[in-house]
Amino acid sequence: MNQPAQTNVVRKGLLLVLLVLAILTAYTIYQRQNPYTVEVFSTSGGWGYAILNHGKPFIHQPTIPGQPGIVGFSSAAQAQRVGERVVEKIQQDKALPTLTNDELRQLGVKIP
Repeated sequence: MNQPAQTNVVRKGLLLVLLVLAILTAYTIYQRQNPYTVEVFSTSGGWGYAILNHGKPFIHQPTIPGQPGIVGFSSAAQAQRVGERVVEKIQQDKALPTLTNDELRQLGVKIP
């Protein structure tokens, strides 16, 4: 093999290694991102929240969780806080969370 042919092989090998490293770096950054986002929405009974996992619906909560009847949150801010707390619990426990009335009160939710 002559010298220019060997140089081309080395360059192509280095480019392939750089491409693989770039893909692995992008994948690692993607994996470290929080996959969950909270979106609030208005309902006929107030406000609710949705939790999305990588942009796909995961939890749809149009009412205050654990409360009887069809009562939504009184404000978008309340729904947002509760949705964010649910995300925290999902990330800690890796399971579907429950919220107690005390936790809801701590988040500023008035329990009817």
